[in-house]
Amino acid sequence: MPYTIEDFRRDYVLEYLDRLTPAEILKRFSADDRLKGLSSDDRLKGLSADELLKRLSPEEIEAYLKKLKRKKKSGKL
Repeated sequence: MPYTIEDFRRDYVLEYLDRLTPAEILKRFSADDRLKGLSSDDRLKGLSADELLKRLSPEEIEAYLKKLKRKKKSGKL
């Protein structure tokens, strides 16, 4: 199989990739691409409860608290 220009480009990038900073590499990817493959726990690491709750409506928070109370009463928590 012949060594193509695409093979050369890939090999070149791999050889010199370590010269770039993580920030320079990450700039090449969208936020969605960077999040792919991360678990929800990894995606939420470093966020405080306040930061998480800001993203929820009061209705969503109340519904979740009611759900937790039901689980606690039923012994499933």
